[in-house]
Amino acid sequence: MKLVSGILILLAFYGVGTLASKWLHIPMPGNLIGMLLLTLCLCMGWIRMDWVERASVFLVRHMMLFFVPIIVGVASYMSGIAKDPWTILLSLVLGPVIVMLVTGRVVQWYLSRHKHKEEPSVQHEGRALDA
Repeated sequence: MKLVSGILILLAFYGVGTLASKWLHIPMPGNLIGMLLLTLCLCMGWIRMDWVERASVFLVRHMMLFFVPIIVGVASYMSGIAKDPWTILLSLVLGPVIVMLVTGRVVQWYLSRHKHKEEPSVQHEGRALDA
């Protein structure tokens, strides 16, 4: 019974997230909004982990079944992919590299900015000590 109730809870959060995305015109996928709401409810203690844990383990264990339609969909476009494979390969290689470089730069900028805020020396018994 825990499996069915857990799946119903997960589906409810998915539905709420999808409705919120459409009705509130939030530029995020509804499933992501639903998972963020679920995470918030788990952190706040409104939803207990054991209510959804069994369903989550079940879904993750059988995750490959969810990718079958995607794989079939890509296979149906193979003729278009075969015409221009370099564009796809280039985007598959450069996309993650660009994301990693931009993320690294943003993190470096944030850390250097955060470090400058903490840099002033701490006064202790009339003497300046390095932080």
